Amino acid sequence: MDQPQVKIQFVDEFKALFDRSYRNIVYYGGRGSGKSQHTGLALILRGRTEKLLILCTRELQNTIADSVHKLLKDIIDRYGFTDYEVTEKVIRNTITGTTFIFKGLRHNATEIKSTEGIDIAWVEEAQSISEASLKVLIPTVRKPGSQLIYTFNRRNELDPVYVRYVRQKRARTFTLKVNYDVLERHGLFPAELREEMEADKAASLDLYAHVWLGEPEAQGDNAILNRTKVLQAMDRKEVPEEGGVEIAVDVARMGNDRSVLKKRKGLRLTATRIYTKLRTTDLCDRIEEFAEYDKDVPIKIDDTGVGGGVTDEMLKRGYNVIPINFGAKASDPDKYPNLISEAWFHLASIIDSVQLELDDELLMELTSRQWKMDNAGRRRVESKDDYKKRGFRSPDLADATVMLFYNPQPAPLEDYSGDFDDDDAFTEGLLDADF
Repeated sequence: MDQPQVKIQFVDEFKALFDRSYRNIVYYGGRGSGKSQHTGLALILRGRTEKLLILCTRELQNTIADSVHKLLKDIIDRYGFTDYEVTEKVIRNTITGTTFIFKGLRHNATEIKSTEGIDIAWVEEAQSISEASLKVLIPTVRKPGSQLIYTFNRRNELDPVYVRYVRQKRARTFTLKVNYDVLERHGLFPAELREEMEADKAASLDLYAHVWLGEPEAQGDNAILNRTKVLQAMDRKEVPEEGGVEIAVDVARMGNDRSVLKKRKGLRLTATRIYTKLRTTDLCDRIEEFAEYDKDVPIKIDDTGVGGGVTDEMLKRGYNVIPINFGAKASDPDKYPNLISEAWFHLASIIDSVQLELDDELLMELTSRQWKMDNAGRRRVESKDDYKKRGFRSPDLADATVMLFYNPQPAPLEDYSGDFDDDDAFTEGLLDADF
């Protein structure tokens, strides 16, 4: 019996779901991204070509209605896949023998541990999965070539699945943040969801950030920049392009860091470029292009570590360079122990006036950096080392943005506060510097 043939439209961002080379596949983000629909469709399609045992699970599943059973049934009905039979508890392909089973992790740990031969485990609503449940599930899915697929919208920065697979880099793991703009780009974002999205955005930007942009539910009390205010800056349209042009360059220091170039005109951010694995001279070539070869444009360069080589080269080329050492003393040392703290709080003080680009990663970096009061009663931004110890990658986009809107007061080179423990001492990195 031939299987029915149908035409499927499948968004490119989800093609990793067909790649057997990955042990772990992680899609996270907000509502309307299509991650559950595409995962369900991919598994249905894979189950038509080979015999698979697919465990569909989540932390709590009191009844079959709590599972993805209905989602899979709807996909089967929509495409007319008559080779599948659907019962109340199991979905089975009558040709290949593929079987979908549905179990909650918390109350079925023993039963899941004894399930042999699982080919794929799909964990839906994975933000709710506990570390204890992961320790049960992962070694259970041990068949050669087996895979774990996680789909979720973050609840907080420390969701165990997010920490394990997104913050930490694991071998044979694919991770991608997807929001409604993925479907929007392909003309697949429904008008009904757009109405809901716009209503949530009008009601609360925090609600919009969590539900539709995949940001954590709550922001820490010691965050420097308020998420609502940053979102307002990203949504702001009325800021005129009046004022001088300035450029900021955050130079890559380590293997996973990026060199980020940002440009503003007045209080409007107008352009961003991101580069990796460039030699010093190559990066300087990109900066010249970004500045449109105008040697009068102020170019603020993070002068710490390998950034010093970029500063020197751009000065040699005759550009108007403003070196910025984030470890230098603040212009107001009574309020801030170092320049980086002053720069971050300066952006916080003008955030109601600036316009930023709408960028999920920039939003995360700007709103996750924290501060604390030092012994002298001054506001100190957490160091980049401490920030990365919390599981984040280097905040290159945020640092470039902060630098872009900060105009430092000239200070002597010896004015360096030695207690700053950022990673400005690193000399290895993406740039093969000639100094």
